[in-house]
Amino acid sequence: MAECCCEEEKAVRKVDHFSGCMLCGKPLRYEQTAVLRKCAVCGEEKLSECACEDGHFVCDDCHAAGLDVFFVPFLLQSAEKDPLLLLEQVMALPQVHMHGPEHHIIVPCVLLTAFHNCGGGNDLKEDLAKALKRSKQVPGGTCGYWGVCGAAAGAGIYLSILTGSSPVNEAAWPLPQKLVARILNTLADVGGPRCCKRTSRLAILEAVRFTAELFGVEMPESAPRCTYMRQNRECIGSLCPFFPKKQKEA
Repeated sequence: MAECCCEEEKAVRKVDHFSGCMLCGKPLRYEQTAVLRKCAVCGEEKLSECACEDGHFVCDDCHAAGLDVFFVPFLLQSAEKDPLLLLEQVMALPQVHMHGPEHHIIVPCVLLTAFHNCGGGNDLKEDLAKALKRSKQVPGGTCGYWGVCGAAAGAGIYLSILTGSSPVNEAAWPLPQKLVARILNTLADVGGPRCCKRTSRLAILEAVRFTAELFGVEMPESAPRCTYMRQNRECIGSLCPFFPKKQKEA
């Protein structure tokens, strides 16, 4: 009997590494020019400037495949009002890697859930469905190609859903742009290199403050202490506002 395509996905998940290459765990290498690469999971060819030291390439769709099946039901059942606590809970799921486009999807969904639990928003299930759809329309390689953080785009998606922003909505169109600009300034001030955990937290912090100014809805603002330092090859240590030693000194 022929095996279904699910069997290949299960086999890949057995060797799914948390950091670095999903398949072998080796460091990723970024080149200056994007070329067509064949995804080692689905077999499709896609433009990318990134592959691991052994040449493995995993496309963004496969990197975040099936994640919404795990975290959307969790968010729908959660009564948590603090989006940063929600973020930590979702990032702790085994399907979430150290870095990856899944964070661009998680950020707007976490913000929408916390906003809803604080008494704002409309139908949460419908809003989460919108966020998932819009997140998939944002190039997952945004961070790699242009150096522009996808977590900031995720926060923009969150605000676009709340405000009804669209390309032709004159009143609402500027609002997500202002939030994204504020987030990018904050990220630039903290500095790099990349860390999807750090940028997601900072994007949410700025979105919480922007939301209070715009809607008068105040979401709790916690101060998470990072536990991912050892898994992040590019960790900036005490320069990060979530680094435990820096928080202790503060």
